[in-house]
Amino acid sequence: MRKTVIAAVVLGASLWAGSLSFESGVIRAHTEVFGDSSIDPMFKKAQSRLVMDADPTSLRGTIEVNIADFVSDNTKRDASMYETMESVRFPKASFEIKESVAKGGNTYLLKGTMNLHGVSRAMNFEGSIAEEEGKVRIKAKSIMKMTDFGIKPPKMVFLTVRDQVDLSVDVVLKR
Repeated sequence: MRKTVIAAVVLGASLWAGSLSFESGVIRAHTEVFGDSSIDPMFKKAQSRLVMDADPTSLRGTIEVNIADFVSDNTKRDASMYETMESVRFPKASFEIKESVAKGGNTYLLKGTMNLHGVSRAMNFEGSIAEEEGKVRIKAKSIMKMTDFGIKPPKMVFLTVRDQVDLSVDVVLKR
């Protein structure tokens, strides 16, 4: 009888646990230069190796993007961005979620490691995690500095692009 109960608990837990694959969404990286506050390149594609059971605090794993998929509304800016980020040498960026901490309601702190431009740094994102009909939506924000990852902010004539990058994530993952 005891083995049957244990087997039922394990089976029930496995129905709630599972991998999450990227379905849709946007990962945006906002920065500015004097006179232009609308530099908002984004990724609309990502690969995920994430798992989560019924409780969002169990969310763990990695979401990864190809730098070549990073686009803005300006192809010249994109070419400069790929050069600045050395996309041939460092073709991918990823965020590994190591811990998800409940902050109240559906707000969570995602603690992890950002891997960008050959540099790994501890980083946190704060936002919401909600599940509905077998899909998990993550909306979260963070701030980083390009120089923390060995990226020199590009210059445009006499102006330098702001070092701070405001990251925002709004992705839908399916089980």
